[in-house]
This record gives sequence, C-alpha cells and structure tokens, in this order.
Amino acid sequence: MIRGAPPGTLAMANPSGWMTAELFVEVLKHFIKHSGSSKENPSVLIYDNHETHISIDSVNTARDNGVSILTLPPHSSNKMQPLDLSVYAPFKAYYHSAMDSWLLQNPGVPISIYEIAECVGVAHAKALTPANIMADFR
Repeated sequence: MIRGAPPGTLAMANPSGWMTAELFVEVLKHFIKHSGSSKENPSVLIYDNHETHISIDSVNTARDNGVSILTLPPHSSNKMQPLDLSVYAPFKAYYHSAMDSWLLQNPGVPISIYEIAECVGVAHAKALTPANIMADFR
C-alpha cells in the first residue's frame, strides 16, 4: 500500500475512510518517533481541532512524550493556516497531475489504493520543499 511513498511513510486504513481517534494516536506515535520528541527534547505540533485529534489518549500520548499540542480554530483564515497556500495547494495540484499521468499510462485500468502512495510520493517531492514551507511564514 505504500510502494513509491516518501521514506518513513505510515499507512493505515479504516473501512469508513475516515480518521478515528485510535488511528490518530498511531499517527502521533509516528510523529514522536520521527521527530525525536521527548520530555528532554520537547516539540510543538500544530494541527486542526478535529474531534479525532483531541481525544484523551492522544493528549496523554503527546504529554507523556514532550509534545505540546497547539490546535487551530476550525475554518480559520489562511493567516492561521499559511501552508494552505504555499504547500497544500501545490501538493493537490501535483497529486492530481500524477494521478492523471498514471491514468494516461494505464488506459482502462482503474486506480487503486496501491497506486495512491506513488502519486503522493511524486507530489510530496515537488510541493514539500523547504522554500515552499517557509514561503508563507515570512
């Protein structure tokens, strides 16, 4: 399911297609592992306040591992979520372009969950650059 994905990618699936509080705890553990966050080396994680992100288990996991959680208000402006413009919009465009390319190279073959990571890998490499990430924080 993660063939062609960026290195260190975590893949999970839920039959409903939606994030759950239990899955988000696994995402948080993945962040802790790759960020090296600990009580001695704390970090700040900024994300939206969707109910699956602020469960007791996720808050406790974060606290126990030196992660301070900062949530953004729902439907906040681009001033609060600058990556919407500099990273996420280009990522979506590159992702759709990669999907279109895959479909053109595989006529008549429906794209499946197994090809999605490859398209994400292409978009990730182009959109999540240091220049793009820093652009809207100036």
